[in-house]
Amino acid sequence: MTGFSTSRKLSKIYLMILVIVLAFSSQACGAPQQPTQTATESQSATAEPTSTPALTAKIQPTKTPIPTVATTPTTTLSKVTISAVEGDIAIRKGPDVTFDAISKLQNGETATVLARSIMDGWVQIEIPSQAGRTGWISVQTNYSIVNGNLLDLPRIDSVEWNVGSYLINCTPHQMIVKPGDVILQPVDDAPNNRVWFSPGLYSVYDLEVEGQPVAANLSVTEHREFHIIKDGTRTQWPCPQSN
Repeated sequence: MTGFSTSRKLSKIYLMILVIVLAFSSQACGAPQQPTQTATESQSATAEPTSTPALTAKIQPTKTPIPTVATTPTTTLSKVTISAVEGDIAIRKGPDVTFDAISKLQNGETATVLARSIMDGWVQIEIPSQAGRTGWISVQTNYSIVNGNLLDLPRIDSVEWNVGSYLINCTPHQMIVKPGDVILQPVDDAPNNRVWFSPGLYSVYDLEVEGQPVAANLSVTEHREFHIIKDGTRTQWPCPQSN
């Protein structure tokens, strides 16, 4: 009986020791799993976004407007012509009587007008007798007729001025110089018998002889004095010393 009790006591002690050992073993096996759980939680926390992501705007395609080109109606310049009537008209290098007379628009002749000048009353024309060459002619004379609207023509503003010469009437008769219809007074009416002319071709007519015959035909060049020493009757007169 005593042996049985002792054996029973030893079994209880053995069982208690076994329980204690198993308890320690269980704690030892569970301890390494704690860091793994912490790391997982840390990674999970890091993976979570710290801010709200920006919204992506929906971009609409931009429509490029088609440019509208303003069109200007084409203007067709009307043809303008000038005709010489009742006499010849001087054609000059520029739009003034101070320019060289380089040709004439003969009585009854018509020329095409190309442009107008800032100097009122002058137009640029094609010289009929010289293909491709242009000159200027006055419309401020009774010897010209213009057909068409001069304001439709382009305007030329810049010119270069020339130097001319003087015509001196040495006769006692009143003279008229054409083209231009410039009056040269008699010799005793100085200084009105001395008039400046630009280079060119001129005819001098005697107003005091019936029929106004030609007293002289002159080709005036620059920097000179030209003396009218014969009247319409072909009488020659001495020319006084010029001033």
